[in-house]
Amino acid sequence: MLWAVLCVAAVAGAVLAGASLIVTACVVVVACAAAALGWRYGDGGRVALEEEIESRTSDLKRALSELEIAQAETVQRLSMAVEFRDEDTGAHIERIGRFSVLLAEHIGMDPEFCERLRHAAPLHDVGKVAIPDAILLKPGPLTPQERAIVETHAEEGHRLVRGSSSSILDMAATIALSHQEKWDGMGYPRGLKGETIPIEGRIVAVADVFDALTSDRVYRKAFSVDEAVQMMLEQRGRHFDPVLLDAFMEVLGRSGPDAREQLRSDPAALVESTLETFATALERGDAEMAESAIATAIEDGISPTTLHAEVFGPALRRIRVLSETDQMDAERELRANTITRRVLATLYRYMTGGMEPTRERVLLAGVEGDEQTLGLQMVHDQLAAAGFHTVFDTDLSAERLLEMVASQSPDLIVVGALVFDATDSVELALQDLRSNHPDIPIVLCGAAVGGSLPRERAGMRVLERIDQSVEAVEALLATAASTTSV
Repeated sequence: MLWAVLCVAAVAGAVLAGASLIVTACVVVVACAAAALGWRYGDGGRVALEEEIESRTSDLKRALSELEIAQAETVQRLSMAVEFRDEDTGAHIERIGRFSVLLAEHIGMDPEFCERLRHAAPLHDVGKVAIPDAILLKPGPLTPQERAIVETHAEEGHRLVRGSSSSILDMAATIALSHQEKWDGMGYPRGLKGETIPIEGRIVAVADVFDALTSDRVYRKAFSVDEAVQMMLEQRGRHFDPVLLDAFMEVLGRSGPDAREQLRSDPAALVESTLETFATALERGDAEMAESAIATAIEDGISPTTLHAEVFGPALRRIRVLSETDQMDAERELRANTITRRVLATLYRYMTGGMEPTRERVLLAGVEGDEQTLGLQMVHDQLAAAGFHTVFDTDLSAERLLEMVASQSPDLIVVGALVFDATDSVELALQDLRSNHPDIPIVLCGAAVGGSLPRERAGMRVLERIDQSVEAVEALLATAASTTSV
């Protein structure tokens, strides 16, 4: 618009100045050309500015979403810690989230609500951190006084997560406060009735009671699905929103009492499903989703060794490919590896359970420059769980590797993925190791943990698959023992 005004002004000025027809015509042409160029570049600049604003807005929304999820994850870890106090695994909170979302989707709640609910629902019992173990883990009926203490967990949970700028934690606070309310007004802590109970609280109430009834507790064994369904139907319009309960029964009819029941009958499909969920979680940087996938897999009977080989390993390879093809930046790759390391640490505690090592000493060495140490970590965890006395160190130079062998006197050495420099110092170190300590068996991980192998491998056992770690070490030690005895 400004360029058009300037064009008209230029022509008017030429006419008023008494310029000739030719001069006036030239002024008109120049002014029109200037106006056209101004419009073009002005419009182009406006479009570029709009695109930049849209990009910045998208980045801001993504950053805010990631911040919200990070905030929810922080409290979720607290919730998982609570669940580990009175359950064998933290899978209960994962199931609550899954069933709550299935129910919300079934009644037509919008996707944004369902996504928030997926993160918020598992925080429903976070207030249990305020309940003493003597009451929470009591293997018998509670006294009225003890019951009153347990019921404070709704208010305590609300107090813990309220007042956040996160929409996820805001929903979690509402759920914590309202999931124990009842449709007929006889619930707690505030005796809300009917639709005055927030919809998210009513949804989680249904999912929570069903899972509680069909799970073992310290004070009773699990009810069958049929028994649980009958008990819940008797509370239709009393404990539960009748419309939501009917919808939940439709969800059960469609997905079964456990959405993973069909997968359990097919171990290969179960592993593949776990891999897809875990890999997706790493790509998104969603720690809660990754932890839930592994917790559920353990509950479903997948062994940690299988998880190492068929879930963690392939998922990390996917992340590496995405990074190498510039589909994932360095920050997201680092977050994916950090999440994996954290989940592996939790799984390691489950695998070892505080057991003391009773078998031979094994040195696990990550060589200098090796970025694939998570694979070697999994080998270590399997050996430790098998009772071996393990010594684990990474980023070792060739000289330091030899020093570690001299100081630790291991019965066997496991070397991770290798990265060779121009002088092949690591390979020379392995040759020196073989020459100076010919009686110590050596296992080379290489491709089994995502890296390379030396050219010369004489006298060393190559680990073909990460889930064969214990078998390979035991076989090599047995061979060494028989050779020594002869």
